Amino acid sequence: MMDVATEVAQETPHVDRIQRVHRMASDRFRNDPDWVTFYREVLGVDGIIDQLFPGYEQRSKFTSTSEYAEIQQMLAKLREKNRGQKIPDEATRVITVRLPKSLHEALRHEAHNHRTSMNKLCISKLLQVIADELVPSDFERRDDEDEPRPVMSQPAVQPLPTLRPIPSPTAAMPMTSFPAPSSHAHSQLGPLPTAPTAGPF
Repeated sequence: MMDVATEVAQETPHVDRIQRVHRMASDRFRNDPDWVTFYREVLGVDGIIDQLFPGYEQRSKFTSTSEYAEIQQMLAKLREKNRGQKIPDEATRVITVRLPKSLHEALRHEAHNHRTSMNKLCISKLLQVIADELVPSDFERRDDEDEPRPVMSQPAVQPLPTLRPIPSPTAAMPMTSFPAPSSHAHSQLGPLPTAPTAGPF
């Protein structure tokens, strides 16, 4: 089935594939499955939508159609109908999400207003399509690449300081010439004092 669907996705026009997905989803909905099986076969990984709309861009275009909105309504009706029934034998996974206290309180009040549990409310939100611009990404997506790459910060290049010549001491402090002492000035000052002789200890 997967090989046939892949071949159909490559050869069938986009509009025809939309109608094909809607028809196949409606057939499964009329068989009254549980919502987990419906989600896995239609919306899950390798489901009908993935097979007929391979690639991120094609799937994004399909999620903006009215047919996709109707499929979401089918899923919601099955969840409502299967309420209280046993979930089929499919392994469950638990994730831990760290939330600010204010967001946790908002979810609790919203679940109370819808008369449901926070677990079912969060599942309902996860099943809905989220616009790309509303999801903060930890990576920078490039147009020429399929996988995002982490944003690496480049070190800032500091310009080299301008080196200035260091002035020499002789240039900074010009020498001043003093006149040699004359014999006349020496006679006016008197004889130079002699150093005192060291006495006994």
